[in-house]
Amino acid sequence: MTTHKTIKSDADVIALCQGRLKAIATYVPATGTISCDGKPYTQAQLTGIYQRSIDTRHTLDSLRNQEEVALEDRDEADAARKAVDDGLVSWGVNAFGAKSQQAKDIGYVPRNPTPPTAATKAAAQAKAQVTRAQRGETGSKAKKTPAGSSGNGGSSAPGGTTPSKA
Repeated sequence: MTTHKTIKSDADVIALCQGRLKAIATYVPATGTISCDGKPYTQAQLTGIYQRSIDTRHTLDSLRNQEEVALEDRDEADAARKAVDDGLVSWGVNAFGAKSQQAKDIGYVPRNPTPPTAATKAAAQAKAQVTRAQRGETGSKAKKTPAGSSGNGGSSAPGGTTPSKA
């Protein structure tokens, strides 16, 4: 049994096929058949098999080049679109108004405000408490303390005596 080396590139396959084509043209009779693994082949059939292998690789190389060109064209088109996109949407909003159907058709999507996080709420509450303390303000709950709960209760004069009414 014949062993074949592993072919790693298209150039190697093409070189192998071209060598086989020369050998076929030189050694295989133009008329009649030869047997390859028990199957009969003519010189034309063998030539066709190896030539097809070469041709498909050339076709594939051409398609790969076309694909690269097409991908580059697509990337350029996308870059041009992205450069104009924001300006077009802004123009639509300015020309027709943010709530208009025309602006929405052009692609304007109003921003949804992001809800505050727990950390943002806690920071706001802490700032509010500091501000109230600096201003000397008290909330409505602090003003409504039950009678008798504080030392003077707010109804008696200092020293525990009740002021007389004149």
